[in-house]
Amino acid sequence: MSAMENVISKGIEAALRHILVDKDILTSRKHSPRRKKKQDDEIRIERAADLSHERDFLLGEIRRLLKDTFSISQDADFIVHQPADRGDVYSYKYEDGPGPNTQNLAFDLKHGFNTPWNAKILDILLEELKKRSVEEEWPFRRSDAYYKAILEERYKRMRMVWRAAQPKVTAKGCLETAEEVEERLIAKRGENLKSVHQTTRWRNKYLRRAKVLEQVIELKKDGEDDDLPAWQWLQKLVKTLGDGGMSSEESDIENDIECVLQVKNMAWRCGIEQELNIIDNQRVLDNDIFALQGSKPMKRIRASGNSMTVRNPVTGLPKALYNSRWIDGLTGGQVERLNVSDETF
Repeated sequence: MSAMENVISKGIEAALRHILVDKDILTSRKHSPRRKKKQDDEIRIERAADLSHERDFLLGEIRRLLKDTFSISQDADFIVHQPADRGDVYSYKYEDGPGPNTQNLAFDLKHGFNTPWNAKILDILLEELKKRSVEEEWPFRRSDAYYKAILEERYKRMRMVWRAAQPKVTAKGCLETAEEVEERLIAKRGENLKSVHQTTRWRNKYLRRAKVLEQVIELKKDGEDDDLPAWQWLQKLVKTLGDGGMSSEESDIENDIECVLQVKNMAWRCGIEQELNIIDNQRVLDNDIFALQGSKPMKRIRASGNSMTVRNPVTGLPKALYNSRWIDGLTGGQVERLNVSDETF
């Protein structure tokens, strides 16, 4: 038998083995679009029914499994993971290779989770997770599809961390040194921390305004005040915008004495600065109602000359909450992706 015939023969044998022996790998991956959508909907429903403490428990158990399997305590530790040998991966896919070593699992980090090698590892992790749930008598369990979806998400995150730590080609056409890789990762970590900090500030601002409105409306209801509908409208405005519709600020010093916040302009949002100021000022005016907790309220300066936010616009809002001139400048595709709601506001 010639070398070419031998390669073809092994290829046919491998294909038959995957169909007849490891067919669970293929059939679990190659679903019709309709079946895939149905499975995704079922997982989404299952996740929606999760109580927060249940999901925290399950995510913690999956983290423990990955920690025990790959000797990592956090995703960042995965940068030292030694990928599977390319020859072993090729042999498993196209020849009669044995597949992943269950005693020393190693992902094929060049590819996603759908390859036969990586899919096998995820199946091994799934079986170990289910085994633990029985032996340790977990208070609640989930479907295989639920667990598999989380394992796939974790793999994507760990692979992203690993790939980010690989040397990249510099502007001079050579690979980064270990020191250059470390500097890049430290800078990226700083950017991520800044992003998390900003997101937390937007969320806190939204929660603070929502709390102010809730308390004011309760007082207005008790007093049967005439301006109750106006405050209820403000409450609807803030809830519709969500934390993504809250502006950012940059700190500055005014007159070398007072620390102020310069509010960044949001080109996409309609002019509601006055309405939002009413809410923020209420916290100061009614200091006998609102407890003096958290940071001290600071003066906010809104001006056309302030810097622009770099955040993406919130999608799916009523048209009235977008700046009409900004929308007029968008392309048809951009308007479509904005997914403007037909709700009147």
